[in-house]
Amino acid sequence: MKLAPLDISIVVGYVLLTLIAGLYLSRRATKSVEDYFVGGRTLPWWLAGTSMIASAFAIDTPLGIAGFVGKNGVQGVWFAWAYAIGGAGAFGAFVFAPLLRRSDIITTAELVELRYSGRDAAILRGFKGVYFGVIAIAIQMGWVIRSVLVLAQEAFGWDATPTLAAIIALTIIYTTASGFWGVAVTDFAQFFIGGFGSLALAIYAVRSAGGLGGVRAGLVKRLGAAEAERRLRFVPRPDDGFFKTFLVFITLKWWGNPPSSVNQRIMSTRDERHATFSQTLFAAVHFGINYWPMILVALVAIGRYPQLPLAKAEQGYALLLVNVLPTGMLGLMLASLTAAFMSTVDTQANTGASFMINDIYRRFIRREADSKHYVRASQVATVIMLALSVVVAYNMSSVKAAWEYLATLTAGYGFIAVARWFWWRISARAEIAALVGSGLGSIIAAALKPQLPSYGARFALVAAISTVMWVVVTLVSAPPPLEPLARFCRKVRPYPLGWGPVRERFPDIEWSAQLGRSVLMWIGGLAAILALNFGIGSALLGSGVVGATLLALAAVGALLLVRYFRP
Repeated sequence: MKLAPLDISIVVGYVLLTLIAGLYLSRRATKSVEDYFVGGRTLPWWLAGTSMIASAFAIDTPLGIAGFVGKNGVQGVWFAWAYAIGGAGAFGAFVFAPLLRRSDIITTAELVELRYSGRDAAILRGFKGVYFGVIAIAIQMGWVIRSVLVLAQEAFGWDATPTLAAIIALTIIYTTASGFWGVAVTDFAQFFIGGFGSLALAIYAVRSAGGLGGVRAGLVKRLGAAEAERRLRFVPRPDDGFFKTFLVFITLKWWGNPPSSVNQRIMSTRDERHATFSQTLFAAVHFGINYWPMILVALVAIGRYPQLPLAKAEQGYALLLVNVLPTGMLGLMLASLTAAFMSTVDTQANTGASFMINDIYRRFIRREADSKHYVRASQVATVIMLALSVVVAYNMSSVKAAWEYLATLTAGYGFIAVARWFWWRISARAEIAALVGSGLGSIIAAALKPQLPSYGARFALVAAISTVMWVVVTLVSAPPPLEPLARFCRKVRPYPLGWGPVRERFPDIEWSAQLGRSVLMWIGGLAAILALNFGIGSALLGSGVVGATLLALAAVGALLLVRYFRP
């Protein structure tokens, strides 16, 4: 399919405006590493929050969601919804965000040498800088780039490499020049453009199916009434084949701190309140709203293209893109996908470069240099991250498989990432054991895939192996020295639970005395997010009365949380 001149003009105009905005903000980024990577810690909550949303809404997101819906129906999206429970969602917003903001770190790898001490801490920081900051982020950017290639081939039948190279080159220019402020401000615009495009495609797709009733009818025609009903359930029943995987998702998968890109925006906010509000905004919009337009398009594609296997639902999404959108609207949709692509790539490149400079180069290679040197090195690191991601993209076969692989590889690490804030006995050596256990467990799980075809079962196996290893190492190792722990506690002011020896030895330390309040807000916030999510879903695919009731409860919950959070 050939694009009309109007469609091309819309996309080109958007890209050029983004480039100009990014370059305009270049002066804000060149003062220091802190300015380049966390915006001088001056972002308001609404800008940090919308930047989180935009960076999480990548061009691969609708393809990944379509893959989950094709495989297991709406309930398959619990692969993503489960994160609303934990560090990326409500738990992160109300429990972790204040602690992380008080730490004044740039990366989570830097937190290692604040929390621990000695050679083990230095080794762990270096490893996390390489793995979480370079390898994992390169994989994440790689699957985003891969999604562009897949979408272009399936939707338009052409090789996107030249266009992709041009967009990446422009993204490199404004990202390296403007640093995090440029990323955040362009993300703000990309948030609205990306959301509009996703919603527009859903509206046109549903209209092409004959309305919401036609969406259901298309599923019934292809799959039969019973299977269509199963695939439209939001939560699987105990007799459903997906139920065990669902249990793994809601009990094991959500553990962990906020992801690196969310952490970076928490660190960039003005204070703890702005940090909490920013992540609350992210969790509500990303987990409560953003996936539903993608789910609708995936459901339409299943009914409209019966010749496509359910496992190829990603292709159906791409086909709808070109078959239902008129000229002009197609250009806006492509601009929104370009926005989604650029917002994720600029974020991940900047985040990956922050690990590369802060936790590898400045920590172990060039420890004494002026600010200008490190800013220039940061710009070079940004380019290197993008180059690595391109290499990964051309050696990747499936977006959904890449999501699952990365989640499985660190399946057991989430427990200790939470526990280290609440138990003084945990050491850097225990974290190393957790990472080794996750890697070993993922190898074993891959070898046992014929015996364990369920992704959830393999995930649980990896988590069990990793957890046993780090708990054993913690119990058999000598207790860590208390002085470095006291330094950490004075800086971060964690909750006193689990820090008994430190509290006794250093009675002058000020602790956060609001754990009960934070947990209550976590539960209430999660309930409001889920009510918003399933209220929208019920209004679209189920009962309007149930949907309206859940949305009303979500609104009440949001008002209570805002009122309760006031000082």
